[in-house]
Amino acid sequence: MLERLMKHARPQTANYLLILLMLLVFISLSVQGKTQPNIVLLMAEDIGIDLPSYGAKGLQTPNLDKLAKNGIQFNRFYTNSPICSTSRTSLMTGMYQTSMGGHHHRDKTNVLPEHVKPMTHYLRQAGYSVLLGNELVYTAGRKLDLNFQTDKKNPVFDRKKKIEAGKPFFMQIQLKMTHRAMDDTWQQVRKASKHPVSLSDVEVPPYLPDHPEVRLDIATYYDTLEYIDHEIGLVQQQLKAQGLLENTIIIFMGDNGRCQIRGKSYLFEDGIHVPLIVAGPGISANQINNDMTDGIDLTASILHLAGVQVPEHMQGQALLNNPNYQAKGAIYAARDRHDEIVDNSRTVVEKRYKYIANFMPQVPWDARMAYYDKPTVRPILPLLRELHTAGKLNADQAYFFAKTKPREQLYDLENDPWELNNLADSAAHQKIKARLVKKLDQWIENSNDHGLSKDANGDWQPVLKAFDLCSIRSAAERNKTLCAGKTGKKNKKKKKTDKV
Repeated sequence: MLERLMKHARPQTANYLLILLMLLVFISLSVQGKTQPNIVLLMAEDIGIDLPSYGAKGLQTPNLDKLAKNGIQFNRFYTNSPICSTSRTSLMTGMYQTSMGGHHHRDKTNVLPEHVKPMTHYLRQAGYSVLLGNELVYTAGRKLDLNFQTDKKNPVFDRKKKIEAGKPFFMQIQLKMTHRAMDDTWQQVRKASKHPVSLSDVEVPPYLPDHPEVRLDIATYYDTLEYIDHEIGLVQQQLKAQGLLENTIIIFMGDNGRCQIRGKSYLFEDGIHVPLIVAGPGISANQINNDMTDGIDLTASILHLAGVQVPEHMQGQALLNNPNYQAKGAIYAARDRHDEIVDNSRTVVEKRYKYIANFMPQVPWDARMAYYDKPTVRPILPLLRELHTAGKLNADQAYFFAKTKPREQLYDLENDPWELNNLADSAAHQKIKARLVKKLDQWIENSNDHGLSKDANGDWQPVLKAFDLCSIRSAAERNKTLCAGKTGKKNKKKKKTDKV
C-alpha cells in the first residue's frame, strides 16, 4: 500500500518541484528587470521658497524650473528645525531631533540609541553605495554636520568618492554657496555674475525696511541661488554623460530657511518653510503637492524609493508611490541651542493656523549671537539695529528687536502669510489656540521630547545641557580672554576655500 502511494507521489513531487523552480526563475528575472534607481539629494543651505517655481520674481533658475516641471513640487514642505545641523540630524535618522537627543547645534556628545541608525545604513544593506559630495560644486559639497557621534568603522557615508559601475548609489551633495560665509564670497559671486539680480526686481518682506542696503542684500542672496542652479545643471550634465541620468531620481531641498532675521534659527515660516522638488523614473511630471510634509517624511521617501522597508522607529511616511500614504493635518518643528545662544521653542503648523510656544521668552530674537554679528553673515543687521534705536522702524519691523519674546504666538497663515499679527491674545481665536496647544502638548509627550520636562505643576520646562563655549568658533573669537589656549586646532586652522 505504502509502495503504491510512493509511486504516485514521486511524479507529483517532481511536478511541484518543476513548477516551483519556474516560479523562482520568473521572480528572479522580474527583480532583475526592476533596476534600483540611483538617488541624488541636492541639499541647498539656508534658503527659503525663493524660487521662480514657487512664485519668486527677479531671479532665473532654469534648471530648477525644469526639474519642477518634470516631477513633483511640494509647496508646504518644512524642515523639523530652523538650524542646519539639527535639521540634517532629523533627516539622516528619520526622527525628530528632539526624540533622539540631537536637538542642540553641533552637539557631538550625543550618542544614538542602539536601534537608531543613519538612513545610509539601510541603503547600504540594500546594496547601495552611499556617497557624499561632488567635485563640480563649491567646496565639493561634502559638508555633513550631524548632532551625534559617528562610528569610524561604519561611517555615515562610504570613504570612496566615485560611483561604482553597475551598482546603485545614493549621493548627497551640499550646495554650500547659499550659506553665509565669513568672508566676501557672496560679494564675489555677485561681481562675477553676468546678470546680477536687479535691486528693483526683488521683493522686500514687510518685516524689513525698503532700504537700498536691504535690497542689495536680498539681490546678492538671489545671485547665490542662481549660482547653485548652475551647479545643479552641471551635476545633471555629468550624470547624463555617464549614462546614469535616466535611472536617477533627483531630489532638491533646503536644509533650513534663509539666513536673515526671522529666517534661519527661528520658527517663523522663513526659518522652516523650504523647497522640495523630486523628479526621475517612476515620478509623473507637472505635479504639485499642497499637503503638509516635513523632513522626516523625506527620509522615509528616500528609503521607499530605494525599495527599503521603512524601520518602525522612524517617524515619517513615504510621500511617493506609497499606497498607504495619508495626508497629515500638521507638521512639528523645534528650536534649541544654536551656537552659544540657549533657547527653546516648539511649533505646530497646520495649513491655515500656526502656534509657537516659546519656553524661554526671556531670550530675545536678536540675542547677539557672535556668528550673526560677523559683518558678512548678516550684513544688514547693524543697519536694522541703528534704525531701530533711532525709532525709524515701523511696528512690524521693530518686532524682531523686542527685549523679550511673547510666550505664545498664533498666526493665521491664510490671511497673514508674513506672520505680522500675533493672535495669541485674541478673544476670537482662543478655541483655535487651545486646540493647537493641546496638539503641541501631545506631540511633545508622544515624541519623547528630550528638550522639555514637566515641573511639579505639570508645565513644560526646558531641559538645559552644558556645552563648551570655546568650541564654538565665533563665540571663542568674541571671548578671547576666556578661551585663551582652549580653542581646538580645528578653529585655529585656516580653512581652504574654493575660488568662485
